[in-house]
Amino acid sequence: MTEPTQLLALLADIDEPALSESFALAPGHWLLLLLLLAACLFTLTIALRYWRFQRPKRLARRLWQQLDATDPTMPAQLNQLLKRLVKAYAPRHPLLTADTGSWQQHWQSQLPAALQLPPLQPLLYQAPTQHNALERQQLYQCGGVFIQRFNGRLYQQAASPATGPGTGVDHAGA
Repeated sequence: MTEPTQLLALLADIDEPALSESFALAPGHWLLLLLLLAACLFTLTIALRYWRFQRPKRLARRLWQQLDATDPTMPAQLNQLLKRLVKAYAPRHPLLTADTGSWQQHWQSQLPAALQLPPLQPLLYQAPTQHNALERQQLYQCGGVFIQRFNGRLYQQAASPATGPGTGVDHAGA
């Protein structure tokens, strides 16, 4: 029999590959990460567009909070603020040139049934001494609810003209 030392000399050393110092992802994992990144960017883009779209509404809310309900000129300031809000979303909306009665009807339609809008005609066009503080306070509250429930997309859709056959408006032929 052969000596164990001779057998040990005949054995070849075990050659282990060197440890990789960099972490490599499988191609499928890279694809999943890329899809996740694209979804995050898409979500961020949509959120940013919505945030920018809501800017006039946020500004109107802030300006409404700065109004003083006891100020005799508050009804005119509030009316101007709400018209600017509508104009920010739909510059050609018919309400911007409508009479006071139409504006009052529209404004009342945006409010809950329990909240009644005071008559706008005397508040806007009569001397401030002819209307009382209760009407101004009520108008102030109605303005806040109107801004809170305001949906700019509805105004954009209402202001955009219908196009296509049968509507009399054809932008392709212009």
